[in-house]
Amino acid sequence: MPEWIGKIIGKVRIDQLLAHGGMAEVYLGTHLTLDRPVAIKVLHSYVEDDPDLRERLQREARVVAGFRHPNIVQVYDFDTIEGHPYIVMEYLKGPTLAVYLRSLNARGQRLTFGQVASLLHGPAAALDYAHGSGVIHRDVKPGNIMLHGEPDESPNGPRIADLDSVVTDFGLLRVAGASHQTSVGTIAGTPNYMSPEQASGTPVDYRTDIYSLGVVLYEMLAGRAPFDGDSTLTVIYKQINETPPPISGVTAAVQAVIDRALLKNPDDRYQSCAEMAAAFEAAIAVPTLAGETAQAPGSETIAPVADPELISGTPSNATIGMSQTGAAPATRPPRRRIGRAVSFAAAGISMAALVAGAFLILPKLNSSASGTSETPPPTNTSGALPVTGDGGAPSSAGMTRIPAGTYQVGVNAPDDFHAAQQAVSLAEFWIDSNLVTNDEYKSFLQASGSQAPQVWPGNPKHPVRGVTWDQANAYCASLKKRLPTEAEWEASGRGPAEGPQLFPWGNDPTAAGSVLQMPDLDTYEVGSLAFNKSPLGVYDLVGDVWQWVGEAYASVQGGYKVLRGGRFGLPQDLAYRITVAPDDNRYVKFTGFRCAADHTK
Repeated sequence: MPEWIGKIIGKVRIDQLLAHGGMAEVYLGTHLTLDRPVAIKVLHSYVEDDPDLRERLQREARVVAGFRHPNIVQVYDFDTIEGHPYIVMEYLKGPTLAVYLRSLNARGQRLTFGQVASLLHGPAAALDYAHGSGVIHRDVKPGNIMLHGEPDESPNGPRIADLDSVVTDFGLLRVAGASHQTSVGTIAGTPNYMSPEQASGTPVDYRTDIYSLGVVLYEMLAGRAPFDGDSTLTVIYKQINETPPPISGVTAAVQAVIDRALLKNPDDRYQSCAEMAAAFEAAIAVPTLAGETAQAPGSETIAPVADPELISGTPSNATIGMSQTGAAPATRPPRRRIGRAVSFAAAGISMAALVAGAFLILPKLNSSASGTSETPPPTNTSGALPVTGDGGAPSSAGMTRIPAGTYQVGVNAPDDFHAAQQAVSLAEFWIDSNLVTNDEYKSFLQASGSQAPQVWPGNPKHPVRGVTWDQANAYCASLKKRLPTEAEWEASGRGPAEGPQLFPWGNDPTAAGSVLQMPDLDTYEVGSLAFNKSPLGVYDLVGDVWQWVGEAYASVQGGYKVLRGGRFGLPQDLAYRITVAPDDNRYVKFTGFRCAADHTK
């Protein structure tokens, strides 16, 4: 290829070569108008003699450039130089996940379960977001995931929890392979991370990325990809025909997540990246806050990113591999998925990730949200509950009336997180329009002397969180209320229509983009998001805190309780349910509640 250094293309000057791969060369450049560094990727493909092809490539690049997601590298421009397509992108200073994993392997170290979960969420959210726009990555691998964050002045450099995992090269194989789309049976991608259908040269859909992300998850846990060989053909054969070897030292639950992610038949895998990330979160000891989860057995606690070469800012994300021909057209998933560091699940519709990252790397949360800082009230050692009111029905203030009728709950294609669709007949009931706030719970603590929740104190107008099922039940009882049944909770969000919507705002997982603006690192003020309101007038059933419910409408083991709605950074659809064992404390930091009543004053 010609020497590009020193050339000015558009408004960008090419300054130095950063990396060279089989598909492209990556340069560091300067945007002359904005006076900021950019990355320029010049592809080896030659398209000058095909005006129709160039137009198709520009359309593809415009789609990718339109992405606005914190876990997707921003594309600024696309054009050709001397017949070669090039892409101008955001320059991220930081190592790739591939470089970081190699450094760990050299030191004989592994990521902890919590760090793996944190690193997984960003790419999962990014991929689901792209799939919702009909774009398939086709080359998901550690080399295309950048670890990017603010500089850290500590001697050891930034911690994993302080870094974002940002996916690069969205649509690049689509662009690179477009000039050879007439070729049949050719493949594009990196063999160690290819799905079986991609390796065999057959058409692919969004689920090829889910498989590849599963390979990345495998490598983060095992320190190596599941398949290797002396030749490209050997690796391809294994991807198509062999079962990945089990990972030594991981729990059976974690291995089950890996096994399902890497199934040969796309129909048998997780049907969204967010679903896989949520399953991994459920399989490890506690929620995905970096530094809080149990590390893999036999592994060491790893140091922060400390190697000088890892923080030099030299990217290592050029694709090296096979012919970039025959990339199949992007196929829009059968249901929309989009994300900003969050995950939606719907059986038959699958879990969608909403994104900025998520599926984002979450820093360790403080034990208290922003707000008050008074000392928790004394503990009630007697266990007695306060007596309020006149012994009659509670006041209807702050509650919403849900009319009697037949409601549909569950979904048509149940899975581990959804029950089968069924019709339930409900008598009229009332449910709190908003989640119980810290301010309201404070009054209960002062009156009862009960034990403070695990996360306390918090912002007065935010939902209380860190409460156990027993604490939530006691609060409701003190007001002559009760926890809503599972059917009541879901019906108040989906409404009475036949084939009811899966989200409080409808069936669009993004609420026309509003969901992307939801806070994903902490709770928010109850009732403050106008779009997050159900048809019956109930706010925040999804995406602020997990919510305890009472009687379940589908079978649960004895002593188990049910959580609904997801939390900040991980909202779920209205049919999504988690059953929690009596001794399972993984979710408590993120749990809140609302109350219900049969009658009111």
